[in-house]
Amino acid sequence: MPKILTLFFSFLILGSALSQNTSFSKVISPYGNIHYASFAASGIVKQDNKYILALTGFDTTNISTDIQSLYFAKVDSNGDNFEIIKKYNQSDTNYYKGYGGGFIRTKNGGFCYIGDIDSNYNQKVQHFIMLFDSSMNNIMTKIIPHDTLREAIWQIKETYDHGFIITGGRYNYSNFSDVLIIKTDSTGNQIWKKTIQTGQYGYGTQIEETTDHSLLICGYMDSQIQGGGGPILLKTDSAGNLIWLKYLGNVNQHDGTAALAITPEGNYIAALGYATYTYTNNAEWLGRINVIKYSPDGTEIWNRMYDTLRWDNNVKKIKILPNNDFIIMGSSVAGVDTNFYATFIFKFNANGDSLWRRIYYYTTNFTDENYLVDNILNSDGSITACGYVNGDNLSPYEQIWILKTDSNGYAPGCEPTGINEMHYTKLEEIRVFPNPAISQTTIVYPQLKEEGSIYLYSMLGQIVYEAKLAKGSSQTKLSIQHLKTGLYKVIVREKGIIIGEVSLVKE
Repeated sequence: MPKILTLFFSFLILGSALSQNTSFSKVISPYGNIHYASFAASGIVKQDNKYILALTGFDTTNISTDIQSLYFAKVDSNGDNFEIIKKYNQSDTNYYKGYGGGFIRTKNGGFCYIGDIDSNYNQKVQHFIMLFDSSMNNIMTKIIPHDTLREAIWQIKETYDHGFIITGGRYNYSNFSDVLIIKTDSTGNQIWKKTIQTGQYGYGTQIEETTDHSLLICGYMDSQIQGGGGPILLKTDSAGNLIWLKYLGNVNQHDGTAALAITPEGNYIAALGYATYTYTNNAEWLGRINVIKYSPDGTEIWNRMYDTLRWDNNVKKIKILPNNDFIIMGSSVAGVDTNFYATFIFKFNANGDSLWRRIYYYTTNFTDENYLVDNILNSDGSITACGYVNGDNLSPYEQIWILKTDSNGYAPGCEPTGINEMHYTKLEEIRVFPNPAISQTTIVYPQLKEEGSIYLYSMLGQIVYEAKLAKGSSQTKLSIQHLKTGLYKVIVREKGIIIGEVSLVKE
């Protein structure tokens, strides 16, 4: 088990001429440079002029047992005066965090935290929910029971009735799992539990309640194709019954993770790291950022690609701004000849036009990792985010990272140094009619300048049909009478490069 983070402050101060807002980028190690006292931040909320961080770390008094404990800490608006205010640990028990969504502010001014614990490393993981009042006094801690050895939760949200909805993953048999949804009342008592089968190794990472009290869930599904996998987006009714399910990304590549947000008018924004076959060496981890806007019934409003090709793009958070612009936060491998991970933030307007991009990191050694996993918006337009940095030259290896931007996204050590309008590449539109179809359908695609090919994939990632497409052609008919009822992905390539894709429903 890798260790996590310690009491060491480091500052990089950007010239004040760039902004009137205070910005900073700092790492914190609560127990100094003790090598085994590693810590990470997994959540951030704001209370008055202070930030409260949810942390997991290793208690230096129990180094022989290597037990990970749960902490809550405060820092001021400048990231200074770090103070641990709560600590939870049990003998032979590890606390695991709900990354980027396990710590929230409740509507009554209090706080809620969810996570997982195990006992004696026996893989019997239990979920817990904690409720705090507005002064961070613990008013309830409750175990949410389950009947399987392998189950994990990721995120919690408060519902309109002051209860909570939780998503995660539930293993059902070897190498397969389902998206998990749990509904509780206001005191953490389980009301119902549902699972959604994706046909693969699937789990939920983010959950939101829509304006009509339906549930919108973002997650991930590993593919049976070697190295493949991609995000999913699904909607259920208020009781957890599936309404629709979308498989995002490139079905035969290793797409990055995704995030979602609900716009003020009730539409949905999803963003993901979209892998591509652009390089001939079959670099399935290489891709761009894909942002899609959906109407509540799941119809695409627009679908756009952004940025240059980067390795291992993952999206962690989307936040809608007061003026309906939005930001996307995630991570990717930085640079061309480097292998360290950095965090990015993109800003877009409501139509999906890119406004700026910033890349943030604290350390840049070859295999170092700089991850911001949660963020909040400040009233002055700045962003405060938390996460962790790890690297071989740090002691301890992993340390808390807290960063605050100014209103233009600047923070110490970020790049680029100016507002940069990003270029984007949009996949060509291809159409399918009829769709859904029973026995035959027609695929219409941009006229090919070279010889092309068409592939039909099942949602298990298996090729169920493939054919050559002639140079100059712009449509083809598919016989699908032999296919099983279900959802399929149609991909059109020209000279081996994907030029378009679309989903097809076989009735």
